[in-house]
Amino acid sequence: MIVAALTNLDNESSSFKRHLQQIKPILLITLAVLTISLISCSEKQESNDKPSQDTVSVSAPIRDVVVASNPETNEHTVFVLSAQLFECHKHSVWNVERLGDLINIEVFNLQPVELPDDCAESLSTTQNEINIGSDYEFGNTYTVVVNGFSKVFIAGGENLKGLDVAKQEILEEEKEFLEENELSPELPAINLPVISNSVDADWDFETRKVIITVLVTTKSEEPVEGLTVEVSLVGPVGPDIQSVTAKEMTAQNGIATFDAILDKDGSYMFSVEYINGRGVEFDKNPGESYLQIDIGD
Repeated sequence: MIVAALTNLDNESSSFKRHLQQIKPILLITLAVLTISLISCSEKQESNDKPSQDTVSVSAPIRDVVVASNPETNEHTVFVLSAQLFECHKHSVWNVERLGDLINIEVFNLQPVELPDDCAESLSTTQNEINIGSDYEFGNTYTVVVNGFSKVFIAGGENLKGLDVAKQEILEEEKEFLEENELSPELPAINLPVISNSVDADWDFETRKVIITVLVTTKSEEPVEGLTVEVSLVGPVGPDIQSVTAKEMTAQNGIATFDAILDKDGSYMFSVEYINGRGVEFDKNPGESYLQIDIGD
């Protein structure tokens, strides 16, 4: 009786072990699925807890534009140094559109639709290398406009840079710009739109020197100190046309002063390209951003 009972017990124990071996994989799979589900739910919950932030593309401030060419292929490249003014600004994309002798380029930054409170003013730059093709006739004059910043070049002309020279020029401009920003006086942000209120020119006819003053104010005409004003001078109109740029900081009276020697007769166009600093936004529509300068007969 005892032997029979022990035999039955041993048989039942073996059967139980076999059933347990069969159930083990099922239990492991079930536990794995439950673990993945819990992790997924946890990640989804964390994702739902973070508010989504819509973004919008805005025109990037332009620091410098250099046109270069490869004489072997006639490929032309525009090197653009663009800026981001806040920590939450990110470089985005560019668009190129050509209309005859005019090449229009738009460079964009990406920013939140509503700037968060912790989006501090912080200056950074991006180097853009933009190919504009090879369909350019030797000796013809072309104009590149990047976010309103204009640069004139003559296909095959002396003002065209080689690719390596253009890259180096952009690098040096970037370094100089960032160093200037570090050395600029620490003034509080005003976070207001500003305008180029007026542009005036004074002449020294004997030396052919022109001195140009740009008054920068808020829309309520209050002068703003400590802003970087970048300008361009294009001319004279004709086959010898050239384009130069310069930048100065506004003084306490809101005035930035520029000077140039115009050694050739003709018509020149002086343009305020952009104004930056202290969290301001440059509005080109009101005020005066352009001045035509004529010299000679």
